[in-house]
Amino acid sequence: MSLVNAGRRRALKGLSAAAATFGAGAIALPRSALAADQIQLISHRYPALEFWAGKMKTALPGVDVNAQLMPFEKMGELVTIAMSSKASTFDIVYVIDSSVASYARNGWLRPLDDLWAKYKNEFNLGDFSDAAMKMCSYNGRIYALPGTVNVMMLYYRKDLLDAAGKPLPRSVAEYQALAKALNSPARAGAISCLKPTDATMNEAHWYMNTIGQGWFDSNWKPIFNNEAGVRAIEALKESTRAAQRGFATAANDECTIALQQDAAAMGMQWATRARSVDDPKQSRAAGKFEWAPMPQGHARVLADGYAISAFSKQDPDQLFRIMATATREANMREAAGMLVPPRKALLNDPELRAKNRFYPAAAQAIETGTPFPALPEFYAVGEFVSRRILQAVTGEMSTKQAMDEAAGETEAYLKGRGYYR
Repeated sequence: MSLVNAGRRRALKGLSAAAATFGAGAIALPRSALAADQIQLISHRYPALEFWAGKMKTALPGVDVNAQLMPFEKMGELVTIAMSSKASTFDIVYVIDSSVASYARNGWLRPLDDLWAKYKNEFNLGDFSDAAMKMCSYNGRIYALPGTVNVMMLYYRKDLLDAAGKPLPRSVAEYQALAKALNSPARAGAISCLKPTDATMNEAHWYMNTIGQGWFDSNWKPIFNNEAGVRAIEALKESTRAAQRGFATAANDECTIALQQDAAAMGMQWATRARSVDDPKQSRAAGKFEWAPMPQGHARVLADGYAISAFSKQDPDQLFRIMATATREANMREAAGMLVPPRKALLNDPELRAKNRFYPAAAQAIETGTPFPALPEFYAVGEFVSRRILQAVTGEMSTKQAMDEAAGETEAYLKGRGYYR
């Protein structure tokens, strides 16, 4: 048995056991997906990522790419299991800015600097925005090739605001007041997406950076439980009074559907969802939404893209060419309606801005956005922070108690990881 097949079969046993813990909705990994002659891609799933996966499958003639696309949390679980055991199960891995930091710190990703220099001219890699490159790097080294710059922004029904005689909100307080004014039994005043972990942290991030003082101090000590942090989560709790039903278990898909089905008047959502909300084939509210940066800025901004596993047995040049070919300018122009391009030439293209009504607002939101803290363990601590936030929002615990508990758990975890020496 080859080392590649041996490693992949060992990894499959662990992945199968992990998948069993997900229950009936688990993602099954077929045996054929682990064939040694295939390139293995694992990715989160939304329309733009489905597009990139399709382009990778046809990037190089005669090269077989198997794409496994799934919800973000399930993908992260499988990647962690495989890479922590140094298995060669996956070759190309979808990453976002926070996972770049986490995976790179753990030694799970191959640095791309040499390949970047080698293929820079062929694929015009110098056209990627500085913001995208910063979020795809760690400790001064490049670890991912950007596919999208994404940002959370305000979706709002201009017709409903006009009918109510209401202007765009300019602060968190005005946002809450507008949501309350637009709220009705038939239509929520504003969506709220608080399913742990990713959705909760995304939404809380805006409050923590406008009302609060951020998540951590300069020494990575939690400050989200100080007076300002508690007020931030109290404000989030107040906002949910005008939210759609089921907000505590809603993530991006559920909140997008609420906007599409005329079940919410406005809310904070990713720019990559704008096209589907504006599509008459998918949305009852098509043509009625407009977009703007979130009041006071500081909504989450990220870059996502693709990295090469440090444990892949495949040719790194081939893997890089697959990623670079898939995300070259012509393909990115074709996908422009599904994403915010990380290439400067496309984001500023007048024709694309005319075709994609959300581009100007997305560009402004990127300028005012705030990434997650550059802490490799941010998603790990986010697992229990998000659950404490939900306990506060649902009234299971007082907000101060919940955030103090989260801070204590965070400090204990980070101390165990070598912080605070």
